[in-house]
Amino acid sequence: MMRYKKFSICNYKAIDDLTINLNKSVIPLIGVNESGKTSILQAILAFDKDKDNILNGVHTNPKNKYRTTQRPCKIIAAVEIEDEEEFQDIGEEIRLKMDNPLYTWLKSAVDNKREIFIMRNCENGILQKSYSLVNENEDIANNPKTKALVNAIVKRLPNILYFDDFSDRVPEEVTFPENYKNDGILGRGRDREWQEIIVEIFSRVLEEEFSLTKFLNLTEEDDQDNYLSDVTRILNGEIIEEWKKLKNAFSGFSEDSDDLELNIRYSSKSGKPTFKFKVIDSENAGADRVFDISQRSKGFQWFFNFIMKLKFNAKYKLHPKNAIYLLDEPGSYLHASAQTELLKKLCEMGKDNTIIYCTHSQYLLDPDIINIASIKIVTKADSHITLVDYGNSNLTRSLGAFSALNDALHLKFGFHEKMLKHCILVEGIVDYYFYRMFMDLNGVNIIPGAGCGQLRELISIMISCSEKFVVVLDYDSEGRTSFNNYCHFFGDSFKDRAYQYEGLRKNRDFVLENILSSNDIELIKSNLSCDDIKNAIVALYYKDEATRSSIVNKIDEKSKRNIDIIQRKLMSFF
Repeated sequence: MMRYKKFSICNYKAIDDLTINLNKSVIPLIGVNESGKTSILQAILAFDKDKDNILNGVHTNPKNKYRTTQRPCKIIAAVEIEDEEEFQDIGEEIRLKMDNPLYTWLKSAVDNKREIFIMRNCENGILQKSYSLVNENEDIANNPKTKALVNAIVKRLPNILYFDDFSDRVPEEVTFPENYKNDGILGRGRDREWQEIIVEIFSRVLEEEFSLTKFLNLTEEDDQDNYLSDVTRILNGEIIEEWKKLKNAFSGFSEDSDDLELNIRYSSKSGKPTFKFKVIDSENAGADRVFDISQRSKGFQWFFNFIMKLKFNAKYKLHPKNAIYLLDEPGSYLHASAQTELLKKLCEMGKDNTIIYCTHSQYLLDPDIINIASIKIVTKADSHITLVDYGNSNLTRSLGAFSALNDALHLKFGFHEKMLKHCILVEGIVDYYFYRMFMDLNGVNIIPGAGCGQLRELISIMISCSEKFVVVLDYDSEGRTSFNNYCHFFGDSFKDRAYQYEGLRKNRDFVLENILSSNDIELIKSNLSCDDIKNAIVALYYKDEATRSSIVNKIDEKSKRNIDIIQRKLMSFF
């Protein structure tokens, strides 16, 4: 079995030099519009020459439109041969003898789980149908068997599938070229991908590569009907059974019935073979009703498109695991609860595969379902696309790149009227997580705002609804400005209920993260593999309880002293 470990992308569109590690099974990409998220997905797809015909081939053009000159494009995959059996199969296929240095090199790579770097060749800005071994010494790169080895490895690589929610639609009908039954040549353009799917469906029925052309050359109508009946049986076994499982596991995914049947219909239009998919719904008091796919729920349409492309591709039978799914804005047309169910389904699929998806939806970033440490931030500055792990991002959290994640984190909070009786209003979600982990504030509820300058509405609610409350602000320039603004607007109603970290460091600014000693900041960042302490605090909050407690209990006396001072001050308001 083979596995992709990472991709290195150079000079592809606005990507200068970027590496995406596949060490997480589910990898969300977030960022503002036009930040380059789609370019990253398409660059990965462009590695696979067998996918050149989808998306109308736009992903195969690496040209950077922001430049007048194009530097050489490089798309390199680091791959790993996971087992001895695969090694033996490759060796036999290319007739690699044990006395060949390439044999020793390959055996060492397999035994030591060492990555092998394969690059798709690109000449004069055009991606070629060939690949090369890179990052190896000349003896290996120039070995007479190396080209055959590379081809054997590429042939065995897991599938790469791309789904674009905005352009992916199940066609009303799939039409083949008029002469297809004679020459077996598929068309080009949008129909090509679905033509390949139908070819694969028919090949599954008789387990023969050219079974569709055989079907098209049948002269007896009864023979065609029998063939279509077998195809329908395969479709229902693969698609509807999966639909029933999905509905049973994730009840909120769609309002569609699970009592459905799929049907495929054939006709010849102006001599062109044409196929249509139909859904038969038996829920209406036992009476069957026939629908186009487009007449079913958005949830079913998304599912049908996704599963058809997943299961009915030539590589699926050979490589059902370790596939890479590239999803551009998945579930965009699903309602909120269905998006949450979709995220659960993606995580389930991620157990055996790698899921990389772009999203602006907070419902697809639920920190109770995904590991937020797997989130990657995509930004574009001066027409250059960059990618950074969530934990290592030093972008201002209020920037648009973080908006969906911030919304997702706040979704996990929520508050009701009873919580307002005794409460502490903190600047943001990071403060909330910090207080929940490090403070002992019995009988008092903590409520996060959306930044120190965005608390006016919440303060108004607390003045009118709370018996006792306190607003906590950083003691820095922004915090002092907000304090003065709220004092001017609310008067003593706010001033008497506000606390800043003033006095903890004489005549110096003091913000949330200064509560921790420098040693403890490094302790938390290193344990969470984060360069930014605020990101580390969020990541720590969503760790398992044992890990979280272990780190919290290790903080030093300086941090404990600051926490104790703040706790006593806050509790004095109640």
